[in-house]
Amino acid sequence: MKGWAQTKAGGLTLVLTRRCPVRCGFCPQAFSDQDMTVPVLEAALKAFGKRLGSSGQIKLFGGEPLVRPDLVRRAVLSAKALGLKGGILLSTHGGLLDDAMVRFLRRHPEVEVAFGRPSPKAGRLPKASLNFVLEPGQKAEKVLSRVRDALALGYRSFNFLPVYFIAWKRGELAELGRSFAGLARLLGGLSKAGIPLEVKNLRRRGRVPLYNDGLCVDTDGSVYSSNLVLASGMEAHAGALRLGHVSEPRRLAPPLSDAALRSALRQGFSASALKGTEAADARLTEFVHDLR
Repeated sequence: MKGWAQTKAGGLTLVLTRRCPVRCGFCPQAFSDQDMTVPVLEAALKAFGKRLGSSGQIKLFGGEPLVRPDLVRRAVLSAKALGLKGGILLSTHGGLLDDAMVRFLRRHPEVEVAFGRPSPKAGRLPKASLNFVLEPGQKAEKVLSRVRDALALGYRSFNFLPVYFIAWKRGELAELGRSFAGLARLLGGLSKAGIPLEVKNLRRRGRVPLYNDGLCVDTDGSVYSSNLVLASGMEAHAGALRLGHVSEPRRLAPPLSDAALRSALRQGFSASALKGTEAADARLTEFVHDLR
């Protein structure tokens, strides 16, 4: 896994729901009808929130967390009441973001909304970013056009994500490299022109692409060493990632070692999917180096 660059930094991931009304073809998540309860949410914030300090972010995740807007509001308000300073990231497809939630988020600038697809509502929020997915087979010209469209909507913060845990073909990887080279030129030119941009990939590293290092509390209160447990294919191997339960925070097992994490990945994904993921992530790493 050494060298894999794209993942979220450590923090606390709260899986508010496993439900999602939108099933993107590239999404590796496993879905169910499970939602987090309010007691589990409150227990997780109280048990682990203070450990985050001023830099550890709370990530509201799913499924699609806006399936449960009540839990999103509860998490934001409870974190504020507890004095947690690391900020909150709401990861959403964007399709369920209604005007009422926009008004709520405008009152809470500590919340960044990470959209899975461009939305004109991003311009109405204090903080918004775009998880920009690069799919196999998409031409570089199309990728650059999509980025320009997002810029026109007001996005200035991007997290670039090639599709992971699939078997990329050689030609697809070559086109992905072309896309990243074009993006480096485009974003570099905008930066030189004085347009402020943020590429989140520049400051995020981890052991597994796409998934978080750091505690993850699932809907039932189980605590895992990574939200890799949400991936389709990992259901039978969740026990290898489980550290304990939110009701007993002092009895959590230590986080997984690198060797144990590699073993879990080999059990949950095919060799071709892992090879494709490593190859796609290598193209992302080259892109990040070009930007620096």
